[in-house]
Amino acid sequence: MAKLRCVFYDPDAVDAGSRLSERAFEACERAEVVVFALAGEDAVELEGELQGIPFVMRALNLTPEECIGVGPSLADAPLGAVWVSPLELDVRGRHIRVAEDGDELLYDAVISELAQRR
Repeated sequence: MAKLRCVFYDPDAVDAGSRLSERAFEACERAEVVVFALAGEDAVELEGELQGIPFVMRALNLTPEECIGVGPSLADAPLGAVWVSPLELDVRGRHIRVAEDGDELLYDAVISELAQRR
């Protein structure tokens, strides 16, 4: 299994200011995982400009297996796994992972992926 190198997350699906989300961001920083918040339907900010997720992945030389998404809006993104809340019953697929606690989706996703990919 590839090392986790990048996390894309939907701010509408994540409470970025929660204590556990802050711990997830810290864990990403320690593991040298880059984190991008969606800034549009399928765009993130890279070096001050909005870019699509596939462009960012190519620019940073990332494979889908090295990237995860957090939030149902990323279900169709070309990522190795996308984490959703257990309440997102309509979002399923082979690359969809369902968190145990929808309130701390970012934390569940990041910590689970880091632990599994050691």
